[in-house]
Amino acid sequence: MSEKYNVIVVGAGPAGLMASVRAAEKGLKVLAVEKKSNVCEQLKTTGNSFRIKNPINGEFVTVETGKDKKARVHFHNSNFDIEYSGKLIPNYDSYSFSNSGYCMRSTRKDRPLTCIYNVETLFEDLKERAERAGASFMPGAYAMTAENTKTGVKLQVKKEGKASWLEADRVISADGLNSRLAETVGLNKDRPLMIRGPVCETAFEGVEFPYPPGMAFVLGKDMLGGRGFLFVYPHAAGENAYAVMVNTRFPATEPLRITEHFTKKSKFAPWFKHAKPIHRTAAVVTVRQPAATPYVGNVLFIGDAAAYGETLVPGAIRCGYHAGDAVYKELSGEKGFEEYKDYWVSNFEFINNPQKQKDYTKILRLYGGLPDDELDFLFKLAEERGTIEQKGEMNAFNEYSGGDSLLDLFMSFPEVKGDLLNKLKEIKGADQHFNK
Repeated sequence: MSEKYNVIVVGAGPAGLMASVRAAEKGLKVLAVEKKSNVCEQLKTTGNSFRIKNPINGEFVTVETGKDKKARVHFHNSNFDIEYSGKLIPNYDSYSFSNSGYCMRSTRKDRPLTCIYNVETLFEDLKERAERAGASFMPGAYAMTAENTKTGVKLQVKKEGKASWLEADRVISADGLNSRLAETVGLNKDRPLMIRGPVCETAFEGVEFPYPPGMAFVLGKDMLGGRGFLFVYPHAAGENAYAVMVNTRFPATEPLRITEHFTKKSKFAPWFKHAKPIHRTAAVVTVRQPAATPYVGNVLFIGDAAAYGETLVPGAIRCGYHAGDAVYKELSGEKGFEEYKDYWVSNFEFINNPQKQKDYTKILRLYGGLPDDELDFLFKLAEERGTIEQKGEMNAFNEYSGGDSLLDLFMSFPEVKGDLLNKLKEIKGADQHFNK
């Protein structure tokens, strides 16, 4: 161990990159360890949109494009900005399709619901900013374990088959939902596994999507050829590019099989008649009980590594920003990790509120718990009533509110009665987690 750092950041996704930025800009000596040889290459499926004025977990963002054509993403409650230099695709519409193709559509006229970005460009912009501030990167290196010492942390890394130890005052673990350090350091010992399944995103160029650009959610056995959840949304990597993302159960090849069925055999296969795949990512989605205390000794766990499911990309960036501040305060003699814990617990609603955890999975219980014919009936009623126009200063529909909003909509239809109405009421009041 020849060199000691103020902080080593494990993982160079959105949380780790922002943590590297903030810590370096505060004057700390920073090393970011990333297992990919190309730090900014996107191999893992992740979100690719900024939701405009859609509060979730204590934050909302806006996006403005300047004369230099760079986008400025402002995090209002945390009061910081990031710059994005790539392609942006504004989406004013969202869609949900049932098994028979009935469409429930939502739109906003005065501003986009979301702005799609290129994930690799976002990572490149954050990495360049971190390097300008003095951060160093170690690509192609696996963080194996960490050991707390009286004065800091020893981190074991493996690079090109050789193991070595690095030393730092503090370590920030930003290595995602399946964090190795969360296992080896002990954060997960009281965090039971709740849901685990594969996800795969395939981007296609030349898709003939017959609606204004927007996120589309697709349901049904005929559509998917199996069980799971499928999304279609614009992708910034090509012309007329759309991604098909599938979240389902194991085996790990199941998302690819469903993608193949949807793009070649479903009612919407004509969208892909002239399309060709240009990019593919994958991941394993893991849901655990969230860590109410997101640190062990001198190791701070941020973003998805400590979360219940995903913090989403803007949430991960925000965690990185506050983590950089936390380490700076720790090394200044303050209780920075305790301050980060206060931020974490007070903002991310799923941590100490079991009802929010139930709300987070309520849409899964709704769409996974009703047969296709009943969902067809509900979506047909929604389609007959026309497009839902979103208004107001803020968009209220998110992971916590979405399930109840849809259930309330469906239960408001006079045609919904009897057993179906009782099922919807039961789902709305259910206390158990839905496990596909």
